Amino acid sequence: MKKIIFILPLIAIFGCSDFLDERDQDKLVPEKTDHFAALLLQEFNSQYPIFGTVDHMTDNITENASSRTSVKESRKTTYTWQREIEIDEEGNSLSSINNSWERMYEDIAIANYVIELIDEALGEQEEIDFVKGEAYFVRALSYFNLLNLYGQPYDPASANIDLGVPLRTDIGVETTYNRNTVAECYAQIETDILIAKDLFDLSGITKNKFHPSSIACNLLMSRVKLYQKKWDEAIEYSNMVISSGSLTKMTAAAPFVSESNSEILYSFYTTAPVSFDQTGYLVNPSFFDFFEDNDIRKEAFFSSVDDGSGNLKYIPAKYGSGSYTSLGFANLRVGEAYLNRAEAYAQKGLSESAINDIIELHSKRYSNTSNIQYPDANGTLDFVLNERRKELCFEDHHRWFDLRRMDNRPEIKHVFSLVGDDGVKIGTETFTLLSDDFNYTLPIPLKERQNNPLIRNNERYEKIPEINNEVIVD
Repeated sequence: MKKIIFILPLIAIFGCSDFLDERDQDKLVPEKTDHFAALLLQEFNSQYPIFGTVDHMTDNITENASSRTSVKESRKTTYTWQREIEIDEEGNSLSSINNSWERMYEDIAIANYVIELIDEALGEQEEIDFVKGEAYFVRALSYFNLLNLYGQPYDPASANIDLGVPLRTDIGVETTYNRNTVAECYAQIETDILIAKDLFDLSGITKNKFHPSSIACNLLMSRVKLYQKKWDEAIEYSNMVISSGSLTKMTAAAPFVSESNSEILYSFYTTAPVSFDQTGYLVNPSFFDFFEDNDIRKEAFFSSVDDGSGNLKYIPAKYGSGSYTSLGFANLRVGEAYLNRAEAYAQKGLSESAINDIIELHSKRYSNTSNIQYPDANGTLDFVLNERRKELCFEDHHRWFDLRRMDNRPEIKHVFSLVGDDGVKIGTETFTLLSDDFNYTLPIPLKERQNNPLIRNNERYEKIPEINNEVIVD
């Protein structure tokens, strides 16, 4: 295997492949369209940079109170929303906890490289168009995730001044750079999606589910419009997805995410995220109780484990080996289009249309829907948001992104039990994420701030716990 070294925007990019021509000892250059295609596929599908502990910040996860502190402490800074998540209480560096910034800009750099050079590649024009479209799609999705992790939540009244993330669309090198506004970032994301869609349509090529497509562009755009509170446009793009795709019945007996499932539009990120049962964290019991017994997702999404005290608790099965997915761990699927449209309908006051979309989704997720109680108009929006929480749990950044964009965010409390290596609990610490908390936006990584002193960091609160030092022996 050869090492590829590209000097690209913001960072140096490293990858491995044996498909490149070697021009000299230090430089490897892709020449054919399939070289560029393989570069994108390897970079994005294998190493898709989900913020690894994103679910630990949500109300879907709680600690395993029986687990030793030493088992849980590597995730504590994000679980308790600390101001600096890369430094633990002892002053030790947690170097990998906030590496999504670097990894996403790595993906963007690769996409920029492909966009700029693919037109000169050896190959059919149809393949050039498709690969270029895929690069635009990867860049759009990468900027969307960066923006919703490190940029301010979208507010129509202030998006033109709120800080987003730095935008780079070429392969030049700059040592310092500033952050673009939230509005500028969303404009770039939308432009990239539209170009990707046009190129996919122009190519006329259809590939397997490890590659995006025109319909995947429509779904991503519906999400982008929803996040900007552009309800009519979110409905329009969701309609495009629903008119050309279909829901399929879920079963816990076989992986739902598979090449044969027509509901799956695009599957990516083949490296499993954080393993919950090995890090001392579990599914929040109150969240698990949202799922009724006739909800097929209850069995498909969760696995039971012994919490160490003889009691059965639950961990996400979506991260298991083949139980939910035989493809990737992040997916674009038709079910999200129904949820996006339902929320947009609810936000517009079209409660009946919103509920009809949820009824359609439920017909493919419940073994029996006869006992489901649907709300009146006053409860429709909350009902739809809860349905999003259930359907999209533990995938990508969905729950965290939904929480931070809500007009009325819930206050979240996380308890961290202090348990010695001898198994004795010596107390608890309770941390609170407020509804209007600055800590809904991640800090710019320390490495980035050191390399570029001009970049403005996000303001965040220090999190001081409520402490209960009562000795408890389990």
